[in-house]
Amino acid sequence: MPSTPPINLRPFLETDTEFFAVMATDKRVTRFIGDGKSWDEQTIQERVRAALQQDPFDAVGSSRWFLATEANEPVGIIVSTRKEDGIEIGYWVSPIHWGRGVAGVMVDGALATIPQAYGTKKLIARVDPANTASAKLLIRRGFILETNHEGLDHNALV
Repeated sequence: MPSTPPINLRPFLETDTEFFAVMATDKRVTRFIGDGKSWDEQTIQERVRAALQQDPFDAVGSSRWFLATEANEPVGIIVSTRKEDGIEIGYWVSPIHWGRGVAGVMVDGALATIPQAYGTKKLIARVDPANTASAKLLIRRGFILETNHEGLDHNALV
């Protein structure tokens, strides 16, 4: 098994839009996100604008994105959004970095950063049941399946 890569998280910047857009238009990345289709330019720009908005952490819908880098090169993105029932996290890894443990290191960084930023330990994640790698990653980090709703498993950190 490959060694765990040294991954750093930093706040997402407008200059990171191109990296995000490449992932958002890659069907391999988006197949388990939303409707499973790649995103159009308008959707990408709307999501980036929302991510850069910096709403107060206590506002439902408040979102913070983090760029994951390895040796100063982008490898993925962590997304966090305040929902009514906790802080939802999500993660996108560039396909050229799949199979190296990048997602796990990214989530570990998120678990160390996001609860403090939002002032709560209640983290949630929604996962397509067919995305077994993501489901296993969350379970290994203490998430448990709470329910399945509209075809997605809803997990919470215990």
